[in-house]
Amino acid sequence: MALLVVAALVLSACGGGGSRSGTGVSHPGSTVAGAERQGGTAVFALPPATIPNYIFPLTTLAHFLVVDTEDFQYLMYRPLYWFGQGGKPLLNEELSLARPPVWSHGGRTATITLKPYRWSDGEAVSASDVRFWQNMVTAEKANWAAYVPGNYPDNVVSTTVTGPRTIQFHLNGSYNHRWFLYNELSQITPMPAAWDVTSAGAAPGSGGCAASMAKCKAVYNFLINQAKDARSYATNRLWKVVDGPWTLQQYQTTGYAVFVPNRRYSGPVKPHLARFVEEPFTSDAAEYDAVRAGKVDYGYIPVQDAGQQRATAAQGYRFAPWVGWLIGYMYINQHNPTVGPMLRQAYIRQAMEELENQRGWVRTFYRGYGTPTCGPVPLKPSNPYVDSYERSCPHGYNPKKAVATLRAHGWHVVPRGVTTCARPGTGAGRCGPGVPAGAKLVFNLVYVSGNQPVSQSMQDLKSTMRGAGIVLHLSSEPFNTMAGSVVACKPQQPTCSWEIYDFGFGWTYAPDYYPTGGEIFGTGAGSNASSYSSATNDANIAATHHSSSPAVFRRYEDYLTDQVPVLWTPSADYQLSVIRSNLHGTLPQNPLAAITPESWYYG
Repeated sequence: MALLVVAALVLSACGGGGSRSGTGVSHPGSTVAGAERQGGTAVFALPPATIPNYIFPLTTLAHFLVVDTEDFQYLMYRPLYWFGQGGKPLLNEELSLARPPVWSHGGRTATITLKPYRWSDGEAVSASDVRFWQNMVTAEKANWAAYVPGNYPDNVVSTTVTGPRTIQFHLNGSYNHRWFLYNELSQITPMPAAWDVTSAGAAPGSGGCAASMAKCKAVYNFLINQAKDARSYATNRLWKVVDGPWTLQQYQTTGYAVFVPNRRYSGPVKPHLARFVEEPFTSDAAEYDAVRAGKVDYGYIPVQDAGQQRATAAQGYRFAPWVGWLIGYMYINQHNPTVGPMLRQAYIRQAMEELENQRGWVRTFYRGYGTPTCGPVPLKPSNPYVDSYERSCPHGYNPKKAVATLRAHGWHVVPRGVTTCARPGTGAGRCGPGVPAGAKLVFNLVYVSGNQPVSQSMQDLKSTMRGAGIVLHLSSEPFNTMAGSVVACKPQQPTCSWEIYDFGFGWTYAPDYYPTGGEIFGTGAGSNASSYSSATNDANIAATHHSSSPAVFRRYEDYLTDQVPVLWTPSADYQLSVIRSNLHGTLPQNPLAAITPESWYYG
């Protein structure tokens, strides 16, 4: 989701669209049986100011984004298990490469049987390809964005290939089967022997990583260097070996990409389209201009233009809001040497949260296409995980409560001025450990540029914060600039200079679909850029990994809801989609943000 997750909401700014190399309005081909038509081109509009620019599935944090995984890699390289069915965040057995795991040895062994898929070079997708991934992710876990210490791959003691398409995972304990499938096995992407090399043109498998973890470093370094050369994505022989329904025909570093069907695709749904095009845009204004000009087949209406549904319908588009399996939040650097000690105080985070008018933002700035985030579990789409406590939004908008909380913890609150710590130290009525006398509640907040709802929300937040004497120095930056700044770090490191960042989205629960939050809230987790750390939370997360009890999950959920480990923000609809009326097979939209253009057809 990466994400860094993995969801992007519709942005708004002035600017031009992406490059178009010979694409235009779709031209469906000849009619076949029924209403379907084979052929034609579908142009899919990418989220504004975001481009797919990383092709290797073992992804680093900087590229752990929906636009790189669900919108790009998954078209070519299928994960072991596919999720998203009927508009819900559920396992899709039909589209998965493997059958559901069979458990044995007291729940400590998972046996996985692959379906008879083939790579585009003719080789079978095999158990050895799964082991290739497993060896590499274990050897290079520190470079993998989804790594959580103690979880996958640490909880896999060993693997045993028992047949060409069968592999066993031997675990270090007995786990909640749903969690292990939805959050651990879900992260596996089989890799072909053609990638198990250390130089261009080497014999497939000669790198030895699939057989020995000790050989993986050299293979990884070679693949990473190849992945850094984005200009060669469409021509590099490595990336031509795919097991997904599409292969990359053309790619530009602007993010413009053309896919054509993989003729050897073994999956149940073969592509109907002759070409699938991903079109980048620098702003949603430019994208919307392309929609109105009929140059996009699957695009979106900017939030501020949501009232234009009738106009787009008259142009031959149907309107379909895309609700994502996501939570919204701002990243806060709890290891910043200056403001970190303050942001590590739960009561300060709670007070700041109570100064966010999320419901007002959704109603006014997001035109109703979103929902508040009140805890670690999405309130929408409908799901069995969110409980009544989180739904009550215990730290919802309440400025009076926020001011009272600060005063009760030793702060001299100066409305419209600057609030300072008057009673430093630990214990009741004190500012808390690490917060010195005279410390000021003054923060630098950077938000993504070109996002009108976020910009409006931040201006409103600045005003309400001032009412409690909290000063926000606001600035905006492009998404890609921000993405390079927000990293987890240790105190005193130069990278710890950032304070609060708002990308306009938070986290799509993918490839961890069971919303236990270990990847983003666990101590030391690869995507825990805020550096939040709580032994209680870690224990609660661990308990959900071993028990399927609803009470165990509620304990985890309610604790984080109260802790406010990050600053929750609205979960905006992923986008307000407009889809050409004669383009079928597009609905329902996957709440995990994955797209399946192989199922689209004109008719």
